[in-house]
Amino acid sequence: MTFTHPILPEPISLDDWVCHIIDIHFHPTHGSPFWRERSQELKIDPHKDIRGYEDLALLGFFEINELRKTDVRQFMPAKVAKERSRLRVYETGGTTGLPARIAYRDYSLLMTNWMDWYYNNIVKFPQEANWLWIGPTGPHAVGDMVQDFANHRGGMCYRIDLDPRFVKLLYQKNDTQTLELYMNHIRRQSYAILDTQEIEVLGTTPALLQILAPELNERGYQFAGLFYGGTHLSQDLYQLLCTEFFPNAVNTAVYGNTLMGVAPLRPAQPDDPNIVYYPLEPFFKIEIVDFDEPNKVLGYHQTGRVCISLLAEELFLPRVLERDRAERWEALPALGWDGVANVRPLQNNQATAIEGVY
Repeated sequence: MTFTHPILPEPISLDDWVCHIIDIHFHPTHGSPFWRERSQELKIDPHKDIRGYEDLALLGFFEINELRKTDVRQFMPAKVAKERSRLRVYETGGTTGLPARIAYRDYSLLMTNWMDWYYNNIVKFPQEANWLWIGPTGPHAVGDMVQDFANHRGGMCYRIDLDPRFVKLLYQKNDTQTLELYMNHIRRQSYAILDTQEIEVLGTTPALLQILAPELNERGYQFAGLFYGGTHLSQDLYQLLCTEFFPNAVNTAVYGNTLMGVAPLRPAQPDDPNIVYYPLEPFFKIEIVDFDEPNKVLGYHQTGRVCISLLAEELFLPRVLERDRAERWEALPALGWDGVANVRPLQNNQATAIEGVY
């Protein structure tokens, strides 16, 4: 199906885009070293055998462990990999093992443009506003993403770093004393900014915002916008934030990770409490697959495992099985592609994780 795209100049189909990505990453001399070698192992000719999205099944499911042990430039086409001064290297939070690493060149700008269009046309989020981001920075993509987004929309971004790996370690060890000390450290830094600077948008994780919200209210802080992402957002918490703690702000969230970027939240619906996110097709695709038979894509409103394919010109990660479960959801009329609803931890023996505050 060909659809008009919000940030691309011409209509595009997912199948045509997949062909374009395959031609780039499997080019015999200029492609990505990892994928050129992979095609030889599989004994397929990607240029002939993969001519649409469903044909990506020939490559199997991408194993996240490859990103833990392989140089990041092995996944990039030669033209991108040689521009080392333009690459941004990011790491996952390391929830289920050692961190996985990737590098972007232009993908971050693509995400910023997508978010800008969505937040202007769908969410109606404040512009020309100063942000405070309380959350991971460092090697985590979200820190740069928030700063780029705030700047792109005409504001400054203050940032307070939160180390999710340290927090998870404290949860694992049940070290509540050190955890409380660390959270108080985050609080002190936050209030030092909120008490002295003009902050119109607060960004943080849902779990951390749940901790901070009562105190933020007691102190009388007012915001034009609330932006949260990182940990999973429940229907109950979203309702609480929108109606009790921050009813005068535009509340919004994103689902995403270092590997794919972000899928923004559908605005709240008065008669529908479901938490629905929409990715940026055709650059990344989210499907809901059967828990036991992941090659089987489920129907609308059915619950399954999240499967993500990153289909970017500079990075190709097909069919990554995430540690999340969710429901497949109908498209927004303004977009034309499916969403994913009510994302929450997978909670099985294959993907146990401690979320903490991120």
